Amino acid sequence: MEQANRTTNAARQPTANRYPIAVIGFVCLYAICVSFFYSSWLIGRPDFSPATFDNVLNPSILAASLLLSLLVSSRLPLRRTVYLTIGYGGFAFALGSAFFAATTDLNPTVIAASAAAAGLGMGLVMPFYFEAFSRYSPRRVAAAFGIMSLGGMAINMLLGFAPAAASLALHAALLAASAVCLAFAYHAEQPRRDGDKTSRRAPSSHAILTKNDFLDVFLVSGVCTFALSIVYGIIDTAAAGTGSSPAESILISQFGGIAAAVIFLAYFGLRAKPATSLLFNVVFGVLATGILFLPFLSSDYAVSLNILAAAGWKLVLLSLFYLVVVTYARSRTKLIVGISLAYALPRFGLFVGQNVAQLLGVGSTTDFVRTTAVAFFLLYLILMVIWMVNSHERKRAESQARAADELLGRFEQEQENVRKLRCGDLAAEHGLTNREGDILYLLAQGRDLTFICETLFLSKNTVKSYQKTIYSKLGVHSKQEIIDLVSSDNSSHNA
Repeated sequence: MEQANRTTNAARQPTANRYPIAVIGFVCLYAICVSFFYSSWLIGRPDFSPATFDNVLNPSILAASLLLSLLVSSRLPLRRTVYLTIGYGGFAFALGSAFFAATTDLNPTVIAASAAAAGLGMGLVMPFYFEAFSRYSPRRVAAAFGIMSLGGMAINMLLGFAPAAASLALHAALLAASAVCLAFAYHAEQPRRDGDKTSRRAPSSHAILTKNDFLDVFLVSGVCTFALSIVYGIIDTAAAGTGSSPAESILISQFGGIAAAVIFLAYFGLRAKPATSLLFNVVFGVLATGILFLPFLSSDYAVSLNILAAAGWKLVLLSLFYLVVVTYARSRTKLIVGISLAYALPRFGLFVGQNVAQLLGVGSTTDFVRTTAVAFFLLYLILMVIWMVNSHERKRAESQARAADELLGRFEQEQENVRKLRCGDLAAEHGLTNREGDILYLLAQGRDLTFICETLFLSKNTVKSYQKTIYSKLGVHSKQEIIDLVSSDNSSHNA
């Protein structure tokens, strides 16, 4: 017994420590991602183009995520370690090449290679960090995502004050720490799987996800996030033209991200059952109001709108991540595919919005941003109509199913009462004993010999003897004739 207790405690200890260590590693990894999102090392160079860097980074994230989704869904015999090794290798190459470009000359090939490698790392590593939290409760999942966003953004802002060489060393340390934490999180899972199989979530009827599960997540929330990413890309490009420098626009976006993380933590931490659909509607409504009315309230419209758009966009992103992980928690393949799409498509939407804005020549004027309100509202209304129709149809179908079940239940109960009453009449009419009446009722239900024996605690020979007596008294020769006799009498009785 003592040995068993020591074994149990040894298995529980890494499990208890896994969550905070996984959160720390997630924060470290996201801090590195933010450095590439905002081109932290290169943004100060006057001849550096953030748009060019983003035009390589965001499609690379999409390509790597789609590749991971295809490989995982195809069930190729590739271990998680293979993906993580390639992904962390991409991060290491991206850090080295970005540092080289920042400290020497801005070679376009080196910069493009850095962006592509960073996108490869994000697409292959981030989904597995999301997966690491799928075994926890929804509230702990939300806490991990909020802390990840808040901590990663804050660390990145602090790293901006470090010299280039020190910044490279710190980024390398963060990358190594994230890899170690992720390895520990998955390694700590192994003892529980081998030693305590009951501690993992038990399989349920929802272990295999249906097409409706996918639509519930991506029909509204996923499409809304992608559409909002396009709008945010346009607004961010317009706001960048009004700022004194790209660094100022990045700082504004970072403050918006911090505000979104705080709101996300407060909303999901204070509510027992947070509604992600409500959060999506609030974000869209507030942003739509800002697009319409902020031009008339402040001369710094573009800056104010960019803060609002950045906070709303990142709040919706966190909500989408939470929704995907909680929905697909019981299916590893579906979770990896879903979170890869949820992570990559918004970045691709941002890429589309930024390039649309550049193609149309959006500059410092806010008139173009105002015109996007019309398209934004039309898109918002279409999406809300889809959501309401989908929700209404589901509720109506559920209501009809419940009503049908209740009606069928009442009908079956009424039929059973009539059958029981008719059996009682037949027993009294033909002089059946109480035991023979009980057996008659079970025969009229179509029950077999074994069921009757187990129900009445009688032997088979005894039941067969009673059955012959019942057949003789009623003038029938089989159980089917008894069923037909009671059924015909039921019909005439109901008529």
